[in-house]
Amino acid sequence: MKQGRRVVNVCMGALLAILRCEYAAGQTSEPAGPQAPPHATLDHEGIDYHGPGRATSSDIIGKTATIGILLPLQGAAAGPGHTLLKAAQQAIADENRNGPLPDGQAFSLAIRNESGSWGQSSSEMMRLITEDQSLALIIGADGNLAHQAEQIANKLGISVVTLASDATTTEINIPWIFRVVPSDQQQAEVMAQAICDRDKNSKVLLITTTDHDGRGGKAAFLKAMQKLGGSAAVELDIDRELVDTGKVRDLLDVAKATVVVFWTDSLVFEELLDTVAGERSVQSVYASEKAAQTVLANPEANPASPIVRVAVAGVSRNQAGEAEQVYKAVRLIAAAIRAAGPNRARVRDALARSTMEPAADGRGPLFDGAGNLLAKPQLVPVHSAVGPQDGSKPIK
Repeated sequence: MKQGRRVVNVCMGALLAILRCEYAAGQTSEPAGPQAPPHATLDHEGIDYHGPGRATSSDIIGKTATIGILLPLQGAAAGPGHTLLKAAQQAIADENRNGPLPDGQAFSLAIRNESGSWGQSSSEMMRLITEDQSLALIIGADGNLAHQAEQIANKLGISVVTLASDATTTEINIPWIFRVVPSDQQQAEVMAQAICDRDKNSKVLLITTTDHDGRGGKAAFLKAMQKLGGSAAVELDIDRELVDTGKVRDLLDVAKATVVVFWTDSLVFEELLDTVAGERSVQSVYASEKAAQTVLANPEANPASPIVRVAVAGVSRNQAGEAEQVYKAVRLIAAAIRAAGPNRARVRDALARSTMEPAADGRGPLFDGAGNLLAKPQLVPVHSAVGPQDGSKPIK
């Protein structure tokens, strides 16, 4: 991250580590209004999965129990991608230190590259399933890839644990997908509530990327602000490949924004944070969980952030951001494999029955019947070393 001179206190959308919980118990849908989409009428508690594939004849035989992961390992996101890979490898090593499965299988990690065209990513997912014989897949924070994985998983019968916040992946109750981060709606509601509690008339600049995830986050945030009666936000859509800091600076000056909300990827957030922090009118900066990953994963920029971390399978990690989520996703799937054996359908059942650790929100369901994370998000204040260190008052 660019090093500026003033310390900024950046309130992040909740980083909720992966918890563990029961699949069938969950939140029921709110009553659908006249214009509600069809999925809103589904009873998430009343849906169960009784498909085939649980017999031992469907077990995957081999020396290892494999967990597949799709990561960005080339291009601009290669650096963060390799950080996530290290977290996943560490999780596998830690799991194997706990001993083999009852039949002697050790855990292994199958790694494929998500960078490239839509078709390449889908092909790599298929290879994780058919060639690498993965028992479950981990997909990162890209909502488009989560949708691709959702379709493949439902056709081939394999669990997908996704770090994407796009709630549309779980709207129609496909039983194979589990979202282990707060949804766009959950994050937006928490940020909007914090902003409106402070001042409903706050002048908000909402910075979003023009991709799938940016559009989804923007819609969720604008809806949350409108519901609370907050002032309409000034919107700025940014092409992640053509970030214009001058345009951002000019718009900040014209809008006199007191609050800036980022719904971007971490690279755009990192590039623009010092520009935003340097604007005199800005009093608060908020970032979605996806945007905040770089700051959260940087110990020097984030020396003592009070991030909520919840252990999976009784193991506590000291990693932050998406790396922590990947680590815990691996451990979550490994616990399901230990409970169910090397069988994809039974692993899905075990994931659905996962429970929260008492250190989180008390023991209870991790997922509702649609695969949504039940734990509520929290705002996390993060101190970032940007802006002038000249004794001026830090942003709060």
